[in-house]
Amino acid sequence: MNMPDIIKIIVDTAGLEGHGAFIYLENQKPILVGRHTGTGQTDLPLYNQLVSKQHCRLSRVHNDVYVEDLGSKNGTELNGQRLHPNQSYRIGDGDQLTLVNGLVTLHLERGSDLEETREYRVSDLMENEIRLHDYLQNIQIGSDSITLSKKEYQLFKLLYNCLDHFVTREQIVREVWPERCMDDAELVGVDEVNSLIYRTNKKLGDHFTIRSVYKKGVYMKKQDDSEEVSTGAPS
Repeated sequence: MNMPDIIKIIVDTAGLEGHGAFIYLENQKPILVGRHTGTGQTDLPLYNQLVSKQHCRLSRVHNDVYVEDLGSKNGTELNGQRLHPNQSYRIGDGDQLTLVNGLVTLHLERGSDLEETREYRVSDLMENEIRLHDYLQNIQIGSDSITLSKKEYQLFKLLYNCLDHFVTREQIVREVWPERCMDDAELVGVDEVNSLIYRTNKKLGDHFTIRSVYKKGVYMKKQDDSEEVSTGAPS
């Protein structure tokens, strides 16, 4: 009897190909794909404001994979054709599944060697163990200890949870300055966000780099000494 395939869905976000999240598809266990909201209600959260909160659903029946658009605002496309909402479509090997006019691509990858797949996943982890201490607002990276201010730590946690994915300025303001999101509160200015990013970036040293991409947002990645650090905020 043949062993069932291991099926993995890999996310590629425009500008960050190869750095996306992934999730395994289990038989008869649907996967909800949607915009990251911090509530944990989606199985595969995407960090793109054009993605709907409940965008589409992926399901596996034996070795077949199906996709169903859930009435998303900006659509789900299979091989360039926009799907009709609430209808199930089979995804064949080599098919291209994209969201919001191609800004997000979901790749289907199959394998039969469980150990090989586990090894591949482990290889994506950081070389040095990362420990976050919320009470102390401290990050332990291997033998290095980095202590941040309250706002710096909140920014780091947001970007670390979204590692290699874009975060908008609006998301940063909501997560780091929730007390300033009330109707009668003083607005958080661009310079204030820029300053926080700069200070946090400087303290992270050789471990992480926070980068800004025009009209896309801010993201954090492992530090590459050959690249210049950008500390600006998104426009």
